[in-house]
Amino acid sequence: MIERVVNLTPEKAYEELKNLLLGNNGKIVAEKQASSIKVEQGSIWGVSPKGVKKIISFHFLPKDSGTRIVSVSSLTSDWIILSALGYVIMGILSPLFWSYAIGLESSGLYETWAINYFRFTSILFVLAVIVGITWDIFIYARKDSFAEDTLRLLP
Repeated sequence: MIERVVNLTPEKAYEELKNLLLGNNGKIVAEKQASSIKVEQGSIWGVSPKGVKKIISFHFLPKDSGTRIVSVSSLTSDWIILSALGYVIMGILSPLFWSYAIGLESSGLYETWAINYFRFTSILFVLAVIVGITWDIFIYARKDSFAEDTLRLLP
């Protein structure tokens, strides 16, 4: 959750933020004039905190002579499912490749390079899952970065 207080009326803050979001490839999902706006931003194939597909809600609350803007970001379920599916597939393929290497080795009919290829590929799948999950945790922790940068651009 990100908050910012601006010296604009809720109506003016709403219009300014809406223009910024549309200029940064945001797709408006829902809006209530001068009260809230919900946008979809990013891509299902995004690999950075600003590039992943997410839903961001902005709420405009009057505060003294200005407006308090509160934003909440959440990753979309299709992006989460696609990431999880990739990890499941690699988690299935890794032991399959390893067992295939063991089978080739025990048969004695194949060259060492083939056995090493399947072992190396199996290890790469495991490393890819570890790095991917670590990166996804980082993305989740920084999912508000787009909203934070956009709110910073408001006068």
